[in-house]
Amino acid sequence: MWDPIADRLSEEHRVVTVDLPGHGGSDGSAADPTEVVSRLHSTLTALQIDLPVVVGHSAGAMLATGYAATWPVHSVVNVDQPLTVAGFSAFVQQKAADLSGPNFSGAFAPFEESIGCERLPRPERDRVQRLRTIRQDVVLDHWHVPLTAEPHELQQMVDAMLAKIPVPYVYLAGEEPPAPVREHLLSHVANPRIVTWPGGGHLVHLADPARFADLVADVAAGRDGWAPVT
Repeated sequence: MWDPIADRLSEEHRVVTVDLPGHGGSDGSAADPTEVVSRLHSTLTALQIDLPVVVGHSAGAMLATGYAATWPVHSVVNVDQPLTVAGFSAFVQQKAADLSGPNFSGAFAPFEESIGCERLPRPERDRVQRLRTIRQDVVLDHWHVPLTAEPHELQQMVDAMLAKIPVPYVYLAGEEPPAPVREHLLSHVANPRIVTWPGGGHLVHLADPARFADLVADVAAGRDGWAPVT
């Protein structure tokens, strides 16, 4: 999924892309995000990488955030993952029975629509649609925490993570973030920057891979005020 971005960045940077549990060639469970973060750290340690720029999209951005709250990083790039999570948790819990039952496809339809593959320009739209496979077991595994935690307690967990991140934190949104999302981020992140590319939708990084690669490169190089990776 990240190939168009990784290919551009790898011309001048070391780029590591990982398959999260249940994706691509990676097995195991993502039901415990702390275990996923630990596995990510083991991977980077084995590759002798420290102070990475950690980049994640959607739920992957929450894992990138959790990584930055646990281990030293240079910076974080969060692609279109709001950090106000209590509402999402309450919503998926309302749909829990259908999501875990034979009506999964119908229950997942609103989430599928919000992903917005059809908004991508061709040929990127066709490439992404070929790559995407939505599996009920993987969705339920990755959503274990929002499906089972008390929504307000989950929000407290996220806020506690954010309080541990002193490094630059870039939030890229494909549409103008609602005021509560913007205000929450600005009040809970020590070194935030909100970047909005209207019309990009949830897959904003794939709507213009070259522009996104330039954004990540700027963060890594310390251009536009960010500290460079050393």
